[in-house]
Amino acid sequence: MSNTNKTDQFYDQVTTLVDQSLAAVLKKGSTTNGNQDIESAIASSRTLLEQMRDRTNKDIRELRELSEWDTFTIAFYGETNAGKSTLIETLRILLGDSDKLATQQKFRDLAKDLRVDPESLASLELSIQKLQAQLADSEQLANQRARQLTSEEQQQAVGLDVLRATIQHKLKHQNFWQKLLHMFKKLDEEKALQERELALVQLKAGNQARLEAIAAEPRKIQAELAAKTGEKAKVESAFARLAPLQDGCIIGNGRSDFTLQSHSYRFVAGGQQFQLIDVPGIEGDEKQVMSAIDSSVKKAHAVFYVTRNATPPGSGSEGQEGTIDKIKRQLGKQTEVWAIFNKSATNPQVLQGQTLVTQNDAVGLSDMGKSLTASLGTETYRGHVCVSGMPAFLAAATCLVPNNPHVRSREKFLASMGRDEILQRSGMHAFLQFLRSELCQNFQTKIRDANIKKIRSCLQDGISHLHQARDNFANAAQKLDVQQKSASSQIDGLLSGTSQKLKSECHDELSGKKSAMRRAIYDYIESNQSNDDFKEYLTGEIDALKTSVGRDLEARFSKVFKSFTNEAEAIIQKNQKNVSEILHYTIDDPFSSLKLSFHTDFKMSNGINVVGLISTLGGAAALVWASFLASNPVGWTTAAVIGAVGLVFSLYKAVRSFFSSDYKKEQQRKSADENIEKVFEKLTEMLDGNLESASAKINEALISTKTQMRIPYEQSLNTKVALEEIAVKMAALRDKLVPKPASAAPASATEAATA
Repeated sequence: MSNTNKTDQFYDQVTTLVDQSLAAVLKKGSTTNGNQDIESAIASSRTLLEQMRDRTNKDIRELRELSEWDTFTIAFYGETNAGKSTLIETLRILLGDSDKLATQQKFRDLAKDLRVDPESLASLELSIQKLQAQLADSEQLANQRARQLTSEEQQQAVGLDVLRATIQHKLKHQNFWQKLLHMFKKLDEEKALQERELALVQLKAGNQARLEAIAAEPRKIQAELAAKTGEKAKVESAFARLAPLQDGCIIGNGRSDFTLQSHSYRFVAGGQQFQLIDVPGIEGDEKQVMSAIDSSVKKAHAVFYVTRNATPPGSGSEGQEGTIDKIKRQLGKQTEVWAIFNKSATNPQVLQGQTLVTQNDAVGLSDMGKSLTASLGTETYRGHVCVSGMPAFLAAATCLVPNNPHVRSREKFLASMGRDEILQRSGMHAFLQFLRSELCQNFQTKIRDANIKKIRSCLQDGISHLHQARDNFANAAQKLDVQQKSASSQIDGLLSGTSQKLKSECHDELSGKKSAMRRAIYDYIESNQSNDDFKEYLTGEIDALKTSVGRDLEARFSKVFKSFTNEAEAIIQKNQKNVSEILHYTIDDPFSSLKLSFHTDFKMSNGINVVGLISTLGGAAALVWASFLASNPVGWTTAAVIGAVGLVFSLYKAVRSFFSSDYKKEQQRKSADENIEKVFEKLTEMLDGNLESASAKINEALISTKTQMRIPYEQSLNTKVALEEIAVKMAALRDKLVPKPASAAPASATEAATA
């Protein structure tokens, strides 16, 4: 079996078991023996579980595509302008990177064809500088002489103006005879004016010739300067053709966006194949380089965190991610991370101490180590090495265009010490030895362990997200349980109070009717009516009661029930609001500390239909009352009542009542009381029975409602169980993938590199 097939098994195993774990949980949810609540919970959480699966599989797919199993890969990671590219370029030269060797040969061949002479550029620049100075002097002299000639012309012109003014004055003040004489003889000033005007014309003509002679010298120098500049341009053109081939082209220019893509360089050292990755700076525009950084660190088996500062990485502030936060996030899944303190050195004196690291540097590096260890762990962070990359590059570089600023810097360092001494004092020799003998030692084991740890970390991320989601659902279930019990208790209390109130209202209604009936009958008896008339009147009153009692009791019932439905609706709506808030702030909490890298579109029904519930309660109450009315609520016929009580008096009583109206009235009142008591006793008995039936039916509707209110709790609880089950499956898979324990780097290597 090929190595590729062997390594693919790791990724196939992960994706297969993740898919199987999810399928098992969902299958279990579909066979819950008709438990609708659990089935609803599993169905509602399907999207969450599937997105978790897709995220994990996506990460595994990326690892499969990016992971390197044959070549030990080292990423140079760090802040912008930390010198990562400088170190890599120096290693390319010193380790004989095949691409670098080919480029250097092209440089030499092209330089030979172009006949590039480093001295020619310096000679041309010197000549140009001299000609520029001569041109400036010549132009200054020409300008000075031109001003002198112009001054002479201006002086003569002024004299002519004065002479003309004198002539005008004399002519203006001549008398008649002088004017007549002037016609034949000109003034002496006029003769002089003509001579001096002619002299000025001759002066200007002579000056023009002199100016042309003066301007000829600057033009001659300008021509020589243009020729030299043209020669320089040709040399620079040749240099421009060489520039892309010179050493150090990959070194940044200080801009944060100089390196936007990762670049890999392959080497063979000590018979071992490895590659270095130049990673974009983490302090640049991270939106542009995030993908390149993530891909590089996922591919790497070891990472060098390169920094110019012997201090702990900076932490974030005001919600912004600091360097140490980025290191923890981007390098936390690595098996081996080293720090490189790339000490800045623009002067040879920096390298002339006993050690490259000063006492202050050593203190800062110790603090940096503590910070990185705290963020990455002792198994991941291995220590630091010290090197000064730029002097090492200047010593190693052999192909530089003469006008490259590095040339002067190299001359400055080489004037103080030799090439090998620079490489030694800069820490580059020790760093090379560290790479060859220690970092790349047992590279096959390191490759496997690094890739296995990334897979485990991917699984652990999924488990952590599942646990966070599980805890959120557990918290929601706990709060929903309390909320449901509270709402149910309120509903129970409302039903109990309503039943008592309804009974009290109906009894008050019957009591009032009873009193009213007694008063009406007593008033009738006082009118001294015969027993037959009394019997007829009493029968009529009972028939009227039969008609009115149902209507009046229904009005009382409706009033109480309306209050009941309003209060029940308020309890249920408040419960709805509380359930929604609990679900929002525990399951979909916008302030949650867990920053899920996938979007959760999980929705859970609160399980309550207020309008339907009130309709159900109203229907139950109406049904009870209709049954009460249809059952003949008084529960008797008039004849039965009258017969039961007995209104036919004995002969003695009838004769006595004939002679004594008071006795008759007394007997009629007694008969009325007995009949009224019997009627209302029967009415009360039937009313209480129907009220109990009404309460029972309403309670049945409320039991169904309370069951619906418990659905969010059941959903949360069972979703928590589903999340826990898949987390257990993923944890079991993670534990099967165990890398070999990483061996600590020998102290001597680190100390040598540091020295």
